[in-house]
Amino acid sequence: MAKVASNHADEGRPVQSQAEAGSSSTASWILLAVGVAVATVLAISLPRLIGAAGWETGEKFLYIALVGYLGASVLYVASLAIQETRLVAGAGALTRGAFLLHTAAIAVRWVAAGHAPLSNIYEMVLMFSWGVVLFQLLGEWRLGLRYFAAVTIPVAALALILMQVLPGEIRPLVPALQSTWLQIHVTLAVLSYAGFTLSFAAALLYFVKDGTSPRTFLNWTTGLVTGIYAVVVLTSVDRGLNLLVPAWDVVEGEKIMLGPKQALMVAMPGLGWPFVIVLVLAAGTLALNLIDIFSAQSGAATLWARRFFLAALVGQVAALTMLAVRIESGPYFAPQVNQSVPVRFASSPFLLVGVVSALFISLAWEVLRWKHEAIVEYLPHRDTLDALIYRTVAVSFPLLTLMIIAGAYWANRTWGSYWSWDPKEDWALITWLTYAAYLHMRLTRGWRGRRAATMAIIGFAIVLFTFFGVTYLLPGLHAYA
Repeated sequence: MAKVASNHADEGRPVQSQAEAGSSSTASWILLAVGVAVATVLAISLPRLIGAAGWETGEKFLYIALVGYLGASVLYVASLAIQETRLVAGAGALTRGAFLLHTAAIAVRWVAAGHAPLSNIYEMVLMFSWGVVLFQLLGEWRLGLRYFAAVTIPVAALALILMQVLPGEIRPLVPALQSTWLQIHVTLAVLSYAGFTLSFAAALLYFVKDGTSPRTFLNWTTGLVTGIYAVVVLTSVDRGLNLLVPAWDVVEGEKIMLGPKQALMVAMPGLGWPFVIVLVLAAGTLALNLIDIFSAQSGAATLWARRFFLAALVGQVAALTMLAVRIESGPYFAPQVNQSVPVRFASSPFLLVGVVSALFISLAWEVLRWKHEAIVEYLPHRDTLDALIYRTVAVSFPLLTLMIIAGAYWANRTWGSYWSWDPKEDWALITWLTYAAYLHMRLTRGWRGRRAATMAIIGFAIVLFTFFGVTYLLPGLHAYA
C-alpha cells in the first residue's frame, strides 16, 4: 500500500511541474513581448526625442516615463493572473526607472521655471502622478503591496497620457500664486489625492477578493464604457455623424475662441460613427448581461453578450486609432471663419483620456475573466484589504484637512475671505465630507466590507472630479488649476 501511495505521489509531481513550466513559459513570452513593445515605441519615437526642445521643460522625460509606466502596467496586471515573480520584478524595474525619469522631469522643470511646478493643471497632474507612484513604491517596500500596482500604476500612466495633450509651456506665476502657501497647499493636495488612489486600489481589489463575479464586473465595465461613449456621442457627434472638436491655435498653444466660453468647433467628417457603434455595442452587452442575470433560463444570452463585448472592444481600438490618425491628418475647414484650422488632442484632452480609459477598463475585465480564480486566490484576505482601505484613508484624510485649512488661510491673505464658495472650494469640501462620513461610519457604526469599499470608490470618483472636472467644467477663482 505504501508503494502504491508513493506511486500516486510520484504521478502527481509531473503534473504540477508541467503547470509551473507552462506558467514560466507564459511569463517569459509576456516579458519578451513587453520588452520588444517598449523598445519599439522608443525606437519609433527617436525623431520626436532628438533635439533640445522639450528636455528643458521635462516633457521628453515624461514621454519616456509614460512608456515605462505602460509596460509596467501590463506586467503588473499579468502578474496578478499568473503569479510569476519575474513579472513582478520586471514591472518593478520598469516602474523605478520611469519614476526616476518622472523625478528628473520635475527637477528640470523646477530649475527652468524658477519655482516649484505647482502652478497650473499640467503641473498638478505632473505632481499627482508622481505622488501616486511614490506611495506605491513606498507601499511595496514597507508593506509588500505589489498587487496594488495593477491599479495605481495604470492610473499614473493615464495621468501622463493626459499630460501629453495638456499645454506644458512654462509661464510666469500669476500674482495670486506668488506665495509660499502655494507649495504648502498644493503639496498637501497632491499627497492626499495620491493616498486616496491607494484606497481606491484596495477597494477595487476587495470586491475581486470578496467573490464579486466576472459577470457583475462586466456590468460595471460596460456601464462605464457606455457612459464614456454616451458623453462623447451626446456632446461631440452631430447629426451627420461628424466628430466635433475645438480648433487649436498652434502659435498661442490654446483653443481658438469665437467669444467668451465659446470655442470654435471643427467637424471631422464621418468620424462620429465609430463612437456611435461602440456605444450601441457596449449598451447592448450591458442589456444582454442584465437579461441573462434576471432571465429564468440563465446563460441563454451569455454567448451574445460575449460577442457584443468583443465587438465593442475591437470597435474601441478602431475608434481610438481612427481618431489619432484623423487628428494628425488636419487641418479641417471651419465655415464659421471660412478657412481651414488645425485640431489637436490638447483642445479636448478628456476625449483622449476617456477613450483610453474605456479601452483599459475593457482589457482589464478580459484579464479578470481569463484568470478570475487565480487572481482571487493570489490576493490577501478580505479583512487585510478592508484594513488597508481604512489605513490609507486614515493617512490621507488629515492631509486633505490640512490642505483645506491652508487654502482657506491663503485665500484670506490673497482675496480677503477665508471661503468664497468657489467651485473648487465647494468640491474640496464635498470630498472632505465624503471621507469624513466613511471614517465616522467605520468608527461609530462598524462599517466594514463592501459598504466601506463602495464609499472609498465613490470618494475617489469625487476626488477625480474635484481635481479635473471642476477645472474644465466649473471654472472660478481656481481657473489656473
